[in-house]
Amino acid sequence: MSEQISGVVDSVDDLDPAEFFNTRRDQVVLAVKITPVFGSLDLGLVMAVVDAANDAGFALVREQPLRDEWLLCVFDAYEDQD
Repeated sequence: MSEQISGVVDSVDDLDPAEFFNTRRDQVVLAVKITPVFGSLDLGLVMAVVDAANDAGFALVREQPLRDEWLLCVFDAYEDQD
């Protein structure tokens, strides 16, 4: 069974692609904050997390809102192409 990592990303400063997305993992589950100020929706942080995941070889496979301020994101590692 492969290692799975879960975490919380409140801001871009909390995003450490090397820690979250590495070759030892097949799946990563992150809670990404989507309402940083006064209840306004901001998907900029989600875009940064998805871009970091894609650069590291992970794809967003599922997402689900959690309350009004979080988006749960599940990333799977790309399949090796032989």
